[in-house]
Amino acid sequence: MDNFDVKKIALAGAGKRYQGQFLDGLFSLFLFACMMYGAKQLGLQGVMIDAAIFFVPFLYFALSDALPGGQSLGKKVLNIAVISKSTGETCQLWQSFMRNAFSPIFGIIDAVLIIGKKRQRLGDMFANTIVVKKAA
Repeated sequence: MDNFDVKKIALAGAGKRYQGQFLDGLFSLFLFACMMYGAKQLGLQGVMIDAAIFFVPFLYFALSDALPGGQSLGKKVLNIAVISKSTGETCQLWQSFMRNAFSPIFGIIDAVLIIGKKRQRLGDMFANTIVVKKAA
């Protein structure tokens, strides 16, 4: 983006961010359930199947902010997006991974940081991203 100025961007509120996280968590849980059901119906067993049942939902959760427009499914529903804090470009795969892979570990710390003035949780700081309101 030319002449990107982060100060002119409307940051997403804490409520929308919590809701987006919740929706993405539900979708990850849905993927997990579908993978388990599908494996059972097809009679698939073994370590590789177990790994896939775990990793497919994890990969969605970790990489979903790099979907088109920097919007996971939850963020798309709520009209918010993840962008690079320095360039304004939409979230890249590596940034999405940095933001989300350790999110369950940071839990309550992140929940508190979202309320702060910068509205950046630890994952955002590591990935140099912000969550913004999308223009309608």
